[in-house]
Amino acid sequence: MKKILLVGKLNRTVQELYESLSRRFQVQISAEDLGIVRGMMPIVKPDMVLVSVMELEDVEKAVFDLLDESYRDTPVLVVGTGEGCGKYQTYYERDQFTKLIRPISKEQLLNVCYQLTESKGTILEAEDIMSEDKNEAKRILIVDDSPVTLRSIKAMLDNTYQVSVATSGEQALKSISKKHPDLILLDYEMPGLDGRETFEKIREDELICDIPVIFLTGVADKDNIAAVLKLNPAGYFLKPPEREKLLTTIADMLKG
Repeated sequence: MKKILLVGKLNRTVQELYESLSRRFQVQISAEDLGIVRGMMPIVKPDMVLVSVMELEDVEKAVFDLLDESYRDTPVLVVGTGEGCGKYQTYYERDQFTKLIRPISKEQLLNVCYQLTESKGTILEAEDIMSEDKNEAKRILIVDDSPVTLRSIKAMLDNTYQVSVATSGEQALKSISKKHPDLILLDYEMPGLDGRETFEKIREDELICDIPVIFLTGVADKDNIAAVLKLNPAGYFLKPPEREKLLTTIADMLKG
């Protein structure tokens, strides 16, 4: 069972988070004090740290610095209101840190924790991870079988767009039909229904065929790139994509 260190003020929110996670993960609660967190990290050796910023004026940024400097391979999920999470904005630019804006469902929370810990569990079908004030934002679906890639690209986009994720081509097609995203980032190399096959099925469906698709590929050889371009997608990026270039490309496509 994967281990989570839950950091936060001992209040109703932390209790709810504990109850939501404790059946699927081994959860240890820690106060938000820097000294306590520093002492518990080497003892618990968590697979993930969850920081609750609900009903708190601030969690010391030194706690975040500790996690960034000494535990860079441990993913950190920050849960709170838009205002509360916004106080730590600079940290979300790093792949290690992810935020989840309340209100959230238990299923959303579990889905994100499964992804961040790369553990086996019931992954939801492209659950939206967004803040309350982004209901009018453009919708982007990221499709990739790697939780690390999903987390990284989501972190690049979720301040601007409504971001959904899917871990397979089959899951993506179900989500597209239900939620009709404005743009799709699609991994070219996936087990099962791969990117090419998923792309072809999208283009065969007249209800979703006009959605722009940008391929993501981790293979940089000429033959692979030629095969990607032959499908005539809206664009393609080598993984990992450069953040500013990806944001600019997406913004230009959505304007167009």
